[in-house]
Amino acid sequence: MSAGRILLVEANQDSITRLQETFKSDGYEVLVAGNGEDAWDICRRRLPQAILLDVNLPDMDGYKLLSRIRGSLRTRHIHITFLTERRERRDKIAGLEMGADDYIFKPYDVEEVRLRVRNVLRRASAGNLVDPASGLPSSRLIQEQLRELLRRQDDWALLRIAVRHLDEFADAHGFLAGEDVLRTTARTLSEAVDKWGGANDFLGHSGGDEFIIITSLETAKELSSSLSQDLKDANMAHYSWREREQGFITIRHTDGSQHQAPLLSVDVKLVTAADGPFHDVIELTGAFY
Repeated sequence: MSAGRILLVEANQDSITRLQETFKSDGYEVLVAGNGEDAWDICRRRLPQAILLDVNLPDMDGYKLLSRIRGSLRTRHIHITFLTERRERRDKIAGLEMGADDYIFKPYDVEEVRLRVRNVLRRASAGNLVDPASGLPSSRLIQEQLRELLRRQDDWALLRIAVRHLDEFADAHGFLAGEDVLRTTARTLSEAVDKWGGANDFLGHSGGDEFIIITSLETAKELSSSLSQDLKDANMAHYSWREREQGFITIRHTDGSQHQAPLLSVDVKLVTAADGPFHDVIELTGAFY
């Protein structure tokens, strides 16, 4: 299991190498971008849980990238730490006012950076802010978004995506393989939302095998249709050729017995504002069942 997903946005190769080695040795998945545009693309598609962001980038300053990240509903929850040589008080205040969570001045102690990021991700997991397996916003942030959804007057749409037979898959292939399915599902969903959705769409992992997407009514049907096929293709990649051909997996038990179980499948359900009115989150989520 990955300890978390971190994005390093830094133009200096020596700094990247030092930070990469440090975080990878702790079990983190480390993503790297050398400029702001690449970082923004990775941020939308891979949804890191924490970003270490150099203020001075070749194509834009870090403040502009920070503004983009905080301006999108899908990425605004990500913890952002500025790495900077700018020690003036006004620069630090400007960054904090725009939504930076932390400031570390260069030259920095790599061990201090490591501990700060570790503590941030631990707090996020303990507070139900981010799911540790998928790296997506989890129950607390989802609840906030659903309450906000109930106050909206526009034609919103809510998609629930459930990965079926995940427990059987994990029984056959192991716990870590089951978590890999969740990570792949999160990445596939993020890519689909990036392609078909809007900047203010929200993607979350509500726990276990269920994910949600908040989008507009205009894009919901196209997104739903695309997801069904994309997730089916992604799920099949987790199986051997023989399992795909036979259409089932074999689960072996400690007593020597065995049974056949279905392959992973995906259930996508849609609820829109027209299905209401909904008076609270319980009514809203209950509409899926």
